[in-house]
Amino acid sequence: MSIDFQITNYLPHFYLIPLNYSLALGPLLYLYVKKTTNYSYHLSKRDSIHFLPVIIELCVHIIISQDALSNNVIGIETETYLILMPITQLLAIISIITYCIYALRLIKTYHSWLKKNYSNNDAYSLRWLYRLLILFAILWFLLVPYTFIDYIIYDFQLDISDYYPIYMLLSIITIWISAEAFLRPEIILLEANKQNDIYKTKSSQETTKSPSEEILTKASWLKEQMETNLFYLNSELTLKSLADNLNIHPNLLSKIINDGLGKNFSDFVNEYRVNAIIDKLHSDKYDHITLLGMSYECGFNSKTTFNRVFKNITGVTPIYYKKSIKSTPKKD
Repeated sequence: MSIDFQITNYLPHFYLIPLNYSLALGPLLYLYVKKTTNYSYHLSKRDSIHFLPVIIELCVHIIISQDALSNNVIGIETETYLILMPITQLLAIISIITYCIYALRLIKTYHSWLKKNYSNNDAYSLRWLYRLLILFAILWFLLVPYTFIDYIIYDFQLDISDYYPIYMLLSIITIWISAEAFLRPEIILLEANKQNDIYKTKSSQETTKSPSEEILTKASWLKEQMETNLFYLNSELTLKSLADNLNIHPNLLSKIINDGLGKNFSDFVNEYRVNAIIDKLHSDKYDHITLLGMSYECGFNSKTTFNRVFKNITGVTPIYYKKSIKSTPKKD
């Protein structure tokens, strides 16, 4: 914009202001995701290491500025700009894509942790960020062929306007991510700091051997407790709150569900909720209640979660299932 609006005609040394910090984008995104997915994480001095490459970017800017001043031209017209900027741009692309990959891994680990600890976890999901990060990384990757074509075929002589399509898309996605992060309610998992030991446990560390007899016995006991006390009707049920109700440690409860039943916490609870809805659909007593009303009564807290979970478990949508049983005699 400064070039197109010819700001240097009014402010000759405007180009001396360092405005480009592309090597800071990747670390900023990664640390945002790290903080969002781990309640107990706090920034430390050690995290400043991630921003050391920004010093390289500033050094490049200083070298280009010195060359511009000595030759009485603006920065983009110097030889050092033509030599150093493609290298800086390539480093920025590598940095952002690498940090996006690490951020995506954090989100996947976080989602896995959610399923183990929260029955209704859509409110805490970061699927929106996961999709935007993938799109962001792809757009930065597209700068590689863009830059190579410019550098090899056009000798880095393409006009700034030739880069506008990719720059505009990158700007839109960057602002989109920022707006979403700012406008969405902050994700605070109140039990995350208490459950850190579970969060840190990776699935790769879990044993694949057959569950012990004791675990299988406790699994049967757990199913009885769920059916007797109807814990699944609580829409805010978590691994911690269920463990408190059963007077056992959350780690043991997690082991019983994972090893004894071969499920995660979310699937374990939601199966009871779906079965409860199916029972209601087969009974005349609940004909006056809508599907959404039944879902709320049975522990779901949103229409989206209900539809997704019901289809995952039964293979069909709730509406289709309801229509399919119309011809079937209902229970009294």
